[in-house]
Amino acid sequence: MEGYNYLLSLCVILMSTKIFSILSRRAQLPQVVGALMAGLFFGPAVLGALTTKYFGFQFCLMPSPFLKALAELGVIVIMFTAGMETNIDELKASGKSGFLVALLGVLVPLGMGTGLMFIFDEKATFASAVFVGAVLTATSVSITVETLKELGKMSTKVGNTILAAALIDDILGLICLTVITGMAGGEVDVTETFMKITGFFVFVALSGFFYHHYMIYSDYIQEQRNLRRYPVIGFAFCLFLAWAAEVVFGVADIIGAFAAGMIIANSTL
Repeated sequence: MEGYNYLLSLCVILMSTKIFSILSRRAQLPQVVGALMAGLFFGPAVLGALTTKYFGFQFCLMPSPFLKALAELGVIVIMFTAGMETNIDELKASGKSGFLVALLGVLVPLGMGTGLMFIFDEKATFASAVFVGAVLTATSVSITVETLKELGKMSTKVGNTILAAALIDDILGLICLTVITGMAGGEVDVTETFMKITGFFVFVALSGFFYHHYMIYSDYIQEQRNLRRYPVIGFAFCLFLAWAAEVVFGVADIIGAFAAGMIIANSTL
């Protein structure tokens, strides 16, 4: 009967997330904080360690291929819906300020992480110290998006600036890690990575162009009786761009999902 344990896992995930989110909201905190606390409590970090070490009964959500895939799908859906609520013109307007925030969001943790590595580890080399600093540049775009949505700030100037900064920060962080790994003599090809990132943006632009014209001239828009198929096509498009971003271009799948949401939202205005 172990093959059906995923049903219990889903039950625990849904109930614990809801309960902790309600408690978080009553404490005047974003509900996403409660969801994170639920994951920590029922994961291997807290309950998993206790049940394994002291009670001999493991009632926790240990990492598994199913849970990892489910979590990844959830993040993809969050970024897809965020893209659906984002206006490209407003995002462009906050491009300069967003880029400046993202640049500082990379340089500050990179510099501080490198410096602290030298302070706490006297034997640290320059390459290892810079690598630690580069790791600290990573941010969680999905948490940022969920918090902005909950606060109702997704469509504001501040929200667009934060969102643009978070997305640019991911790209800059990837480039930073690639360059540092290449400098350290790793097997990463810096030129190839730059080409893949550029290719991804070209691919997104072409996908948006064809999707826009397809939706204009297809019967899914022109005939009301076929509008019920639109969500299926849109979500399939989201999954395709997420897959292409991660597998083909080496970019985070959530960026592909976000791009798909923006394409769909701005193609049907």
